[in-house]
Amino acid sequence: MSFLNKQRRFLAIVLLILLLFTGVGGCWSSMELNTRAFVQSVLIDRTEDGQIQLYVGVPLPNRMVPGQAGGSGPQTAEPFTFVGKKAENISQALRLIQVDISRSLSFGQTRVIVVGRRMAEHGIDEIIEFVNRQPAFRLSANLYVTRNNVDEVMKIPLVFERFLSDILKRYVSTHVTLDTTVKDFKLAKYKGGDILTPLVVFGKASEISAENPKKNMWMGSGGAAIFSGGKMSDITLNRKELQGALWISSQMKSSIITVYSPTDGKEISCTTEGVSTSIKPIIKNGQISFKIKSKAKAHVLSSMSDIDFKDPEVILQVEKILDKDTERRLRLVIDKTRQARSDSFLMSQYLDWRYPKAWNSIKHRWKSYYATELPIEIDVSIRLNRTGGVYRSIKQETEKIR
Repeated sequence: MSFLNKQRRFLAIVLLILLLFTGVGGCWSSMELNTRAFVQSVLIDRTEDGQIQLYVGVPLPNRMVPGQAGGSGPQTAEPFTFVGKKAENISQALRLIQVDISRSLSFGQTRVIVVGRRMAEHGIDEIIEFVNRQPAFRLSANLYVTRNNVDEVMKIPLVFERFLSDILKRYVSTHVTLDTTVKDFKLAKYKGGDILTPLVVFGKASEISAENPKKNMWMGSGGAAIFSGGKMSDITLNRKELQGALWISSQMKSSIITVYSPTDGKEISCTTEGVSTSIKPIIKNGQISFKIKSKAKAHVLSSMSDIDFKDPEVILQVEKILDKDTERRLRLVIDKTRQARSDSFLMSQYLDWRYPKAWNSIKHRWKSYYATELPIEIDVSIRLNRTGGVYRSIKQETEKIR
C-alpha cells in the first residue's frame, strides 16, 4: 500500500470516529428540556380597544403521568394550561407571558393556531410575520378561525383527547375540515392573500355539565372562512358548502350524497370515495377560462325507492343525478368565493404556471375579472360501482312478499 493510500485511509478513519462522536454528543443546545415550556396551541385575537390578546397552551410536566414517579398532580387535573396576556403587539404579549412562567417558551411543537374574529377581520399579516421570525415554528401548523371570542376555546372539556391541539388536528386528519397551514397562508399572501380557512364553532352541551359544570361547551367544525387580501370576509361557507370546498381542493376522503330516485322521487343515499379534482386553465381565441374536472367512485348506502339497480340504464340515470347534484354544490362554493372577491382556490397560480404571458397581461385586474367575468366550467363524473347486497329497497321487497 502506497503512502498516499495510507494517508487517505487514516483520514477516513478519523472522519468516521468524529461522526460517531457527534451522535452521542447530547442536546444540540445548552438549554435543557426540563427548562422549557413547549407551546402546543396559540390563541390570538384583538380586543375592542385594538390590543392583542394572546394565549399559549402548554403541557404541565407535573401532571403528565399522574400517580406515577414524577407525576404529582391528581388524577382529575388537566395535563395542560393556558397562559394569556394583552399588549400592543404579539411580541410584547409574548414577553409578558414569558415573565410569568418559570420555563422558556418553545414553539417547536406548536400544532395549531386559532384566530378570533376581530383579528381575522383586521388581517393576520402580523401573525404570519411573527411566525416567520420564529425559526422553530412549524410551517405545518394548522390555522383555524372562530367567530366567537377566542377564549371560548379554553372552556371546551377534553373527553376523548388529552390536549386541545389533538382535537383540532383530528378534524384535519379525518378530512372533516380543510387542511390550511401556515405555509399555505404564506404562499397565498404572495399571490394576494386569498384562501379558505376552517371555522370552529361553540355551543352549550348540557349533557357534559354533570362532569364539569364550568365546562359545558362543545366545539365543532362550522364551515370555512373566506379570506380576501389577507382579511376575513363577511361571506362564509356553511358546513354543506365546506364539503364542496374539500371536494374542489381534493381533500375529500369520503362523503354521503342523498339524491331522489328518477322513478318515484324517494331518497337514495350514496357514499363517494376516491375523489380526484383537477383545475385547468384554458385559453381559446384570447379568452381565459377554467375547467374544474372531478372524478369519484360511489356505492349505494341505502335506498327507499323501488328503483331496480340490476338495470344498467337505471344506474346511468342515478349517476347523472349524482353528477348534477355535485356540480350544483361545487358551483355554490365557487359563486361564494366570487362574491367575496377571493381567489380561494388559487386559480391565478395555475394560470401563472401554465400561461405566464396571459397571467402578466391580466394580473393587474385579476380580482375583478375572477369575481365577475371569468368563465368557470365544472365537470363531475361519478361512477356507481356497487349497489349493495340487494337491488331493491328492503321495504319494497317486503311489500312484494306480502
